[in-house]
Amino acid sequence: MTRAEIAALTRRVDSQDETLRAVADTVVDVREIVDGHTATLTGHTATLAEHTRLHGQHAATLAEHTRLHGQHAATLAEHTAMLREILRRLPPAS
Repeated sequence: MTRAEIAALTRRVDSQDETLRAVADTVVDVREIVDGHTATLTGHTATLAEHTRLHGQHAATLAEHTRLHGQHAATLAEHTAMLREILRRLPPAS
């Protein structure tokens, strides 16, 4: 192999080495971004689980309040009927 061929081969190897290093740096950058996104996704998943749990609690509380509202409405209707009967029985105002 001549000196010129060796020099050309050295330049090609150096060029490939630079390309390989650039690709490796890019892979490292992408990996760091993916790791950051994974951490964000983990946090969002935990937040979603907490919100889902709270939603379940709120749904149960709303169901209880709805039930109580129904009871109160029935009691109010009974009291209204009683008051009407009392007013009906009262002598007329003079």
